[in-house]
Amino acid sequence: MAGYTVSGLTAYVEVNKDVLIKNLVLGLAKGDTIKNLKKQFGIKTKERLNYLDVDPVIQDGSSCGFSASGSTAFSEREIETAPLKAQDQYCDKDLLGKFAEYQVKIAANKDAADMPFEGEIVNEVIEGINEKLEKLVWQGDKSGTDLIDGFLTQAEGADSASTIMVTGASSTSIYNRVKAVIEAIPEEILDKAVVFISPANYRKLGFELVENFKYNSDLFNGKIEDRDVFFPGTEVKIHKTIGLKGSDKIYASCFENMVYGADLENDQEKVRFWYDDNSELFKYSIHWNSGVKTLYPDMVVVGDFSA
Repeated sequence: MAGYTVSGLTAYVEVNKDVLIKNLVLGLAKGDTIKNLKKQFGIKTKERLNYLDVDPVIQDGSSCGFSASGSTAFSEREIETAPLKAQDQYCDKDLLGKFAEYQVKIAANKDAADMPFEGEIVNEVIEGINEKLEKLVWQGDKSGTDLIDGFLTQAEGADSASTIMVTGASSTSIYNRVKAVIEAIPEEILDKAVVFISPANYRKLGFELVENFKYNSDLFNGKIEDRDVFFPGTEVKIHKTIGLKGSDKIYASCFENMVYGADLENDQEKVRFWYDDNSELFKYSIHWNSGVKTLYPDMVVVGDFSA
């Protein structure tokens, strides 16, 4: 039989569109930061995050009577999302003379279903976008070329007056860096606090705990999505954070305090792959929006040991 048979790309995208969009906007692996964050959907550009502080007072109940006491306060913070997109194109003829040339259809009248390795490319594109989005969520900086400010950027910039800063020498061991950050975490969130560090520092911490403190090495040998380990002597989780790649900073808070905003309600998210007859290229265009904000900046600790 002449030619070859592949599953249609259009069918692949259409059938899996909801899954692709969910993986794009909300992360692929359960260990990703985005998967764990508090979510706010229906945001196109900016929206107020309204939250409630209730402080009841325990009183003497030995006698009759009613005495109102306590406080209930409504507060708000503004979260801003940015429209994001990813686009690229492929020339299948680039595969001619290569190992995969059998996937190239020379005949005219191509369509999206004829794109070589369509399923693999779609999934790799979503995975690549997801990893870059994780970094934006943490280190995005609008003062540069990024479209959103990440958690770390906000803590050191707009929210710096409230952020709890821990500083020290660059020669400080990663164990002592993390320990200093944990010691600065407000007691109000200590039972659910998470310390976020880069994969490189997570590896260093593992070496130090195993070699110097006889920590059980099996705790660092879990599945790829299981990126947490408890710091010895505490109930605080240390999270290997893909979005902090390349950064030596340490960030601590709790997931309930960290909000991720997107639309996901009004078709802001689009995934499209097609064959363009005019340019004779396979193309894709993906659109979505994202942004982040903390509810309580004073419940954030940042460790900077660059001195």
